[in-house]
Amino acid sequence: MKVLMYLFMVPLGALVVQVNDLSKIRGLYKSAAEVKVDAVQLNKLMLQVDSDAAPLLVCYKGANEMIQAKYTINPIVKFAKFNKGKDLIKKAFSRDTLNLEMRFIRFSIQSNLPTFLGYRDELDNDKRYLLNNTKDSKDTILKEMIFNYLTGLNVIKQEELKQLKN
Repeated sequence: MKVLMYLFMVPLGALVVQVNDLSKIRGLYKSAAEVKVDAVQLNKLMLQVDSDAAPLLVCYKGANEMIQAKYTINPIVKFAKFNKGKDLIKKAFSRDTLNLEMRFIRFSIQSNLPTFLGYRDELDNDKRYLLNNTKDSKDTILKEMIFNYLTGLNVIKQEELKQLKN
C-alpha cells in the first residue's frame, strides 16, 4: 500500500514543482533578453527540461536557446543555438497548436528577430490568434503579459488593443 501511495505522490510532487517553476520561468523570460543574469538563471532552469516534457516547457526551452544565442559571441554557435531553439519550438507546436502561451512565446520571438533569419512565417497568424483568444483566457497573469507586450509594439493598433481588454 505504501508503494502504491508513493507512486501516486511522486507525479503530483513533480507537477507542483513545474507549476512553481512556470511562474519563475515566465518572470525570467520577460527580462532574459535584456538582463544577462536572468538569461543565465533561465538557462539553468531550462537545462532540467527535456524535449519530451510538456509542450509549453519545450517551447520555453526553445525560446531560451534563442535568448542564449544573443549572449554568444561566436557566430557559428549563435546560429546553432538559434536553429536548436527553432526546432524545439516547432516540436512543441507539433504537439499543441492551440496553446495561447506558446503562441505568445513564438510571436514575441519572431517579432524581435532580424528578418534575414527568415523565422517570421507565423507572425501574422500568432498576432491574430493572440488578439482573438487572449480575452477568453482564465490565466490573468498570462493575459497581462500578453497585453503589456503587445502594448509596446508599433504594429498593434489601438482598436486591436481595446479588443484584448473587452
